[in-house]
This record gives sequence, structure tokens and C-alpha cells, in this order.
Amino acid sequence: MAPRNRRTSTSAIRVSATCLADFITRSGRSAESRLRPFKFNKRGEGFVRSSYYQTALKTIRAYHSQGRAPGIFDQALQELRARALSEHDSRKRTKIEHNAETIIAYRKLYGNRRFKVLKNRRFEFPLTGIVLTAQPDLWVEEDGFQVLLKIGVAKHHTSYIDLVLSLLRKAAIGSGLRIRARNFVYLNVSTGREMICSGALTRFNTTFSGAAREIASAWPKIVIEPQSPNPGEART
Repeated sequence: MAPRNRRTSTSAIRVSATCLADFITRSGRSAESRLRPFKFNKRGEGFVRSSYYQTALKTIRAYHSQGRAPGIFDQALQELRARALSEHDSRKRTKIEHNAETIIAYRKLYGNRRFKVLKNRRFEFPLTGIVLTAQPDLWVEEDGFQVLLKIGVAKHHTSYIDLVLSLLRKAAIGSGLRIRARNFVYLNVSTGREMICSGALTRFNTTFSGAAREIASAWPKIVIEPQSPNPGEART
């Protein structure tokens, strides 16, 4: 079935899957403090994530488009390691190291897979007063089956990852796609393992609706603060 586009108001409150999952799993802080970094991130989740993992994702796409040539991974890792050694900024060095770790983990798990990389896209799905937005970091196909992959260092508890994958699946199905639950996958770079979406599509409905309602109520009251922190979703 071809994906269908949902029309949403330009004034609707758009909240990313990672924002909603973060909001649900982080306690002890006010709703405003949890939501502020996401509300004032004007470039969106997709830009932040793709920018952070740009080198790794570019390398992975090249690997599959060029017939799984092993030298592509080797060359990228050599260049990243050299950059990390010469980088004095700790945050930039960490980003380089995470990209190298992503390539290593991906090669170990999926290096022998015959993936065809598909064009990525963002989903929008109405949810109790907000519009949920979600997109994979990598969208591939193998033997007629599509796989939507998220990538991260998984510093959050596994419940966060479970929520992110469930939200991505819900948004994809809401957009008209029919993809098996096990084909929504999270690559945990820190462990080199994959986490697979599981369970009924409706199992988090009450949790999602309650959190969405709370976000819709708090969102208009949130004002920008000087030096607002970057959203935590960039590396999750």
C-alpha cells in the first residue's frame, strides 16, 4: 500500500517521537524544562540526528550502493580515527568517535545484508492534541521487506528505546505503511547490538495519549531562555 499524506494545520503542535519518549521517561523535572529544548529546536529532529551521524550514514549508504565494497568502511574508519587524534575539542572528538563506533557496529550486524537504501521521509500522525513526527535514520529494503533503523548510543533506559520504536511504528502505520514490528530496529552503538520493536501496537496507547495531552497543555506556556541547551535527541 502506498503511503498516504495526512494534512495537518501549520499551527499544530509538532512533537518528535524522541521528544515524547524523553518526556515520558524523564521524571523529577517540570514539563516546561523537559520540553523547552525541543520546542526551540527549529531545525527539527531529522536535521539534528542526520547531522550528528552524517559521516556514518554517508558511509553506510555508499557501502550498499557500491556493492558492499569492504574498503569503504575501512577507509572511513581510518579517516575518522585520524580526525579524532587531531581534534582538541572534546565534544567534537566524541562525535567523531561515535560515528566510528556506529560504522563498526553496523558492519558487525549488517555488513553481509543485501540492503537497498531507500529515500528517507518523515511521518506525521495526529495524537491527542499534538502532531507526532517521526523518521528513521536509515530506511532500507531487502528481499521485498522494508526495515526502518534508528541509531544511537542508548544512554537511556531500554524503556525509552522501546517507546521510540513503538512511536515510529505507530506513525508509519498511520501514514499507510504496512511493515512488520520486528523491522523497526534500534542499533545500540554502545553495545553493538540491535533492539527490535515488539508487542501490540496499542500497548502504549494510554501512556502516549496522557503524555500528549500534558504536552499540548504545557506547550503554549513555554518561553525561550538565554542559551537554551541543545536537545538530547541528537545522540539518542
